Amino acid sequence: MDNSETVLLSVEIDSRSMRLRVAKKDEEQVLLAAQTLNKRIDAFRRFSANEPIDRLSWAALDLAGDVVRSQNTPAIASNKGQEEIPAILLQLESLLQNY
Repeated sequence: MDNSETVLLSVEIDSRSMRLRVAKKDEEQVLLAAQTLNKRIDAFRRFSANEPIDRLSWAALDLAGDVVRSQNTPAIASNKGQEEIPAILLQLESLLQNY
C-alpha cells in the first residue's frame, strides 16, 4: 500500500455529517475517534447540555483530560500512542471551529 494513499470518509459528529480525507492507514483510527467522541457527546446530552457546542465543548474537555491524565501516568511513558494525540487534538479543534 502506498503511504500517501488517502480515502474520503463521511463521519457524523453529534448528528452533523462531515466529510474528510485521511490517510488510508489512519482510516480505522479516525472512525474510532469519531465513535469515541460521539459516545462522550451522548453522555453530556444526558446531563441536559442541549446546545451542540456545549456538548462538543464538554466532550472535548473530557477527552483532553484523558490525554493529560495519560501523560502523567508512568505506565504510558513508553510513548505508545502518543504520536496520535496531536492529530486527534487538531481534529477536535477543527470540529470546535465549525460550531
